[in-house]
Amino acid sequence: MQSGKLPHRIIIEHFEETQDQDTGHVSQAWTEFTKVWGKHEGLSTKDQLQAQSINSNMTARCRIRHSSKAIQVNSTMRVLFRGKYWKIDGDPIPDNESGLQWLTLNLAEGEASWKSI
Repeated sequence: MQSGKLPHRIIIEHFEETQDQDTGHVSQAWTEFTKVWGKHEGLSTKDQLQAQSINSNMTARCRIRHSSKAIQVNSTMRVLFRGKYWKIDGDPIPDNESGLQWLTLNLAEGEASWKSI
């Protein structure tokens, strides 16, 4: 895949719990899992209506370059793109050519509570 076809810098974060060894206090926070090249694009109205017909909140998709780190991405993670958070709606979908070039992430609007974390 040519790099010009993936012009956006995409940050993928995961929710992590850490425990302080001295106090035992458990902290929860979103932390960066990986930063990848991708292409983020909103869905057309037709595609959004089709998604709604199957009870999906998907409003955008993101194509990211296939890598050993990218194949670990799952629906418990989130995408940060241009200051906006996106929920990953389902597991990543590999390309239909070799399955090793890119992954498509279906995205829904992020949750309101994410803005305060």
